[in-house]
This record gives sequence, structure tokens and C-alpha cells, in this order.
Amino acid sequence: MRFSWIAMAALLAFSGCSQKGAFDLFKMDASHERAVEQLRTGAIVLSLETKAILSTLYLNPIYPDQYKDGEYFIAAVYFERDNRDIRKWDLNTYGYTLTLNGKKATILEELDQSDPRRTLIPVQNNWNKYFFIRFDSVADSSLALQLENNRTGKVVLKYQK
Repeated sequence: MRFSWIAMAALLAFSGCSQKGAFDLFKMDASHERAVEQLRTGAIVLSLETKAILSTLYLNPIYPDQYKDGEYFIAAVYFERDNRDIRKWDLNTYGYTLTLNGKKATILEELDQSDPRRTLIPVQNNWNKYFFIRFDSVADSSLALQLENNRTGKVVLKYQK
């Protein structure tokens, strides 16, 4: 009986106070909602070790007026690497190639931390490298963005135009 009075008091204390739910804190504008829909992530795993993680955002459906003369992506890429290695690394440093339907990018630009395009992708952390990527227009309606390394494997992210 004592437990039921304590439970009833707690229920009354916590029930009528809030006008908002937890999901009210997560309102997004239309372009951010489309960005979350277009985000794809995949990993290259070898012997239970993650060698690379690729997160990409297909920009053409999100901003159709701005990106229409090719296929545009923002990518966040993580590579397992030796912290003692002081070389500036990029996709080619560790033998990775990035292709869209088998064709290489025409523009592959690394984005620095202050670049406003970096905020377009809803993946933000300090250990990723961020890239702005442009491919020539593809006639197919399905797109296969592939990150590959001969030693560790590949990951394919699929999109629809």
C-alpha cells in the first residue's frame, strides 16, 4: 500500500508539467531533412578492424538549382592510420580510389574546417577528412559511389537520381 502511494505521488508530480515532448527539440528545416534522407554511410572492415568509414551526401536532390551540371557530393572520410605518420594524407595516400559508376571524380577538393560547405553534411567530428566531390553527369538513374583499396576492400553507397 505504501508503494502505491509513493508511485501515485511520483506519477502526479511528473505528469502534468511539460507542454513539450522530447521530439520538439529536434525540429529541422526542409533542406536539413532532405540532407538526412540523402546521407549514406558504409565501412571497410578487414579482420574485425575498421579500416575506413565513408559518409556521403548527394547534393543534387537537396539543392537542385545550384547543383545541376554534374553529380555533386560532400564526403566525410575516416581512415585508420598510424599517428606517427606526419605526411599530409588524402584519399590516394593509402591507396584508396573513389569512383561513381566506375568513373573518377573531376573535382576532389578537401574542405578545411572553416569552409561553410562542410556544415551541409550532418556528420561532424575531428577525425574525419571532408571533401567536396564533383563527377560528370551520369545518365543512369542509379548511382553507385565506391571507395576501394586493393589491400583492405571496398564499400559501395547507392543513390537514386
